[in-house]
Amino acid sequence: MNNTLKSILLFTISSVLLSCSGTLNKVDDADAFVGTYNVSVVEQVVWGNDSGTLTNTGTLMITKISANRVQTSGFFRTQGEVMGKTVYFEAMHSSDSEGYTDDVFGPGTLNGNVLTVTGNSTGQLRYNGILYPYRRTASITAIKQNQ
Repeated sequence: MNNTLKSILLFTISSVLLSCSGTLNKVDDADAFVGTYNVSVVEQVVWGNDSGTLTNTGTLMITKISANRVQTSGFFRTQGEVMGKTVYFEAMHSSDSEGYTDDVFGPGTLNGNVLTVTGNSTGQLRYNGILYPYRRTASITAIKQNQ
């Protein structure tokens, strides 16, 4: 094989490898959110005639569904659409014999390894056989554990 043909062949192979490497190492927006988070929540709750501030902790797991979609489990279970460092979680509805709640979330923002999101709930919950109105505003801070 002459030198010109070798040069053309090497150039072609290098070009193909270079164009493929960009695809192989592609990182989607959703990838930044994937992981396990330690969650702390401050909740303002009104239930019937009672109200107060509650604190809560737990674990939230986020997995990737597609390039711009994630799913949560653990502390709350829903799906969301990712745009850059922001996730827009879908509303949730829960019900059983003790009542129901409807939960909506503000945009979740990822800053480094800290995800912050607000949540609001309304519904009715049973106490001593009587359903009472329920409202909650939650400020959620989730810190991603090292992977």
